[in-house]
Amino acid sequence: MQGKIIKQISNDYTVLINNEEIVCKARGKFRKLGITPLVGDDVLIDLENNYILEILPRRNSLIRPSIANVDQAIIVTSVEVPEYSSNLLDKLITIIEFNNIKPIIYFSKLDLVSKEEKDKYQDIMTYYKSIGYDVFDNYNDVKEVIKDKVTVLTGQSGAGKSTLLNHLDNNLNIKTDAVSYALGRGKHTTRHTEFLNVAGGLIADTPGFSALDFNELTNTDIRDNFIEFENYKEYCKYQDCMHSEEEDCYVKKMFLEGKILKSRYENYLSFIKKRWNMKISASFLSMKEDRMQELDQTTIDYLHVDVMDGEFVKEKSISNEEMALKLKDVTKPLDIHLMVKDVKSYIDFYKDLNPKYITFHYEATSNPMEIINYLKSLNIKVGLAINPGTPIDSILSYLDQVDLILIMSVYPGRGGQEFIRDTEHKLNKLNHIRKIIYLNYKIEVDGGINDKTINNVSDADIAVSGNYITSSSDYQKQVSILKGDITC
Repeated sequence: MQGKIIKQISNDYTVLINNEEIVCKARGKFRKLGITPLVGDDVLIDLENNYILEILPRRNSLIRPSIANVDQAIIVTSVEVPEYSSNLLDKLITIIEFNNIKPIIYFSKLDLVSKEEKDKYQDIMTYYKSIGYDVFDNYNDVKEVIKDKVTVLTGQSGAGKSTLLNHLDNNLNIKTDAVSYALGRGKHTTRHTEFLNVAGGLIADTPGFSALDFNELTNTDIRDNFIEFENYKEYCKYQDCMHSEEEDCYVKKMFLEGKILKSRYENYLSFIKKRWNMKISASFLSMKEDRMQELDQTTIDYLHVDVMDGEFVKEKSISNEEMALKLKDVTKPLDIHLMVKDVKSYIDFYKDLNPKYITFHYEATSNPMEIINYLKSLNIKVGLAINPGTPIDSILSYLDQVDLILIMSVYPGRGGQEFIRDTEHKLNKLNHIRKIIYLNYKIEVDGGINDKTINNVSDADIAVSGNYITSSSDYQKQVSILKGDITC
């Protein structure tokens, strides 16, 4: 029997068949095949045992929110609390366009800003309308566009998706929460994904995203989904112009003449360049055999040296003397990461290896400033690391004293762990602080970095990757994938 998944809560899928809702489980074969049923999927089910047997071909799908077979996506964009982010808006538009879904933009919380600010946002709205998008700031106008359509609401957590739904149908009474001022994002009021019957159409309220990437998109895909470029690209000197570094680029000319919104063009450049500007520091912690020379000959930017004492972390690395022997012929700059309690004594040993950075843990000492000053006296670049449970606020007073901040995206000491998603918010906050008070520290992220998660750490300058590289038979190929030189 054929039906449509209209709700998912954990491993329970509610399937609509002839106006009857049936709660089903997915067959184990989907997990083995790496397939996850999505809300919106048309499926075949076993009515006797309430199992989903088959997922029918999808017209389209999104990763965040996880949903399929939709006609249009309304991007709810807050202008205040959380503050407006053109970068997030343009990322969502690009991903939605790429998935052959119509983007619609809804600006929320305009009542919270001054008249001058409101005028600024009206100009932004006018631009997006001029390039062909439906743009609204009144929920009554939204009712007209969702009739007879399958629609998904998406946008930053706390932007007002649930509030918009309550306005569209006051019988829904969906719970809403305040925004966390510390993080500038919502508290994920929506806990699951489901379709609702609203204003004559099916509409999905989904959990706010905690990560967003261009995992499936090439640079060319990103370029081709900035729709205003289509009007000008035929006048570029080169047919395959990326509208970035090329001479006689007509898109750049239109930007300089004010025909393309400044934030749109700048976001485009950041999208196509950020990942490829990121440095790769390779950790050999999980290396199964001695292939150091091979690793050193790849295009990595740094060699990440994990030093563990068995006290600060349970694991213990090889002795300092063995480590020095292993590194004696390495040509890449050394990125020393001390996971130790007696920080000074380890610095005294590793300083003689001429490292680029020596990074110690904030949690390892009662006087971080003493260690910072000691490293400076040795003319070694200073790195300060924090564990997953340590908030950014704990190290604010040291940000203007160090050269590098290392954010652990796994718990220190062991290779092969999964990436911790909350890391992205820390990276974003560090990047934001760096910009607003004009600091120059580098941001490094360490743990669980692979070809998928590297897209989620675009606020980092350096990504440490270990197991993803060293578990492969071809180190250079893995490094090239991380750098975006080739695709998987």
